[in-house]
Amino acid sequence: MLRQGMMLLALLGVCVGTAHAERPFLNRLQRVMLEDGQVIVSPQKPTDDSGVAALAVGLVEAPVDKVWPVLRDCQHHKHFMPKAYESAITQRFSPTQYICYLKASTPFPLPDLYYHALSTIKQLGAGWQLSWTLSKGNYKRYDGRWEAWPYDGQRTLLVYAIDVDPDLKMPDALLRNGWLDALPDVFKAVRRRCGA
Repeated sequence: MLRQGMMLLALLGVCVGTAHAERPFLNRLQRVMLEDGQVIVSPQKPTDDSGVAALAVGLVEAPVDKVWPVLRDCQHHKHFMPKAYESAITQRFSPTQYICYLKASTPFPLPDLYYHALSTIKQLGAGWQLSWTLSKGNYKRYDGRWEAWPYDGQRTLLVYAIDVDPDLKMPDALLRNGWLDALPDVFKAVRRRCGA
């Protein structure tokens, strides 16, 4: 079903570019899939065709004002994000810009991955965006964003986009499969944290 969702997202299109500032358009079939609890994952072309890039969309059974702090407050990600065991805001430049640090476990014998990312918050009309770009860590690239949009007053539409290249000695195909397969677990973790 995940592969079917990937094809539907790729073929039917969810309008979410990197400069996106409007709630994504969802067609009827996509709405049915999301309302059934599915996370629609679509592989994207990574920068320099190295690493992995993806776009994922899902619903959380909680309003935006409950979901947004879960995404925004990265210092708590160690408590619920898959494989994360350290997280902190290490430097704050303003209420809307800070450095987020996160460290996550990887399978032996690979080294655990960590990053310090410059994170920026923007309000997008009725929604919110948290975007980030690598400051330092054992990634060659770690860029991405979360968007949280009101869906029907009671639920939140989440958009998660990543473009990453961990500094690991492993084939891109294996890396991509691992990250794409893990994306629904990230949405499950956010849902659990929100009590949804």
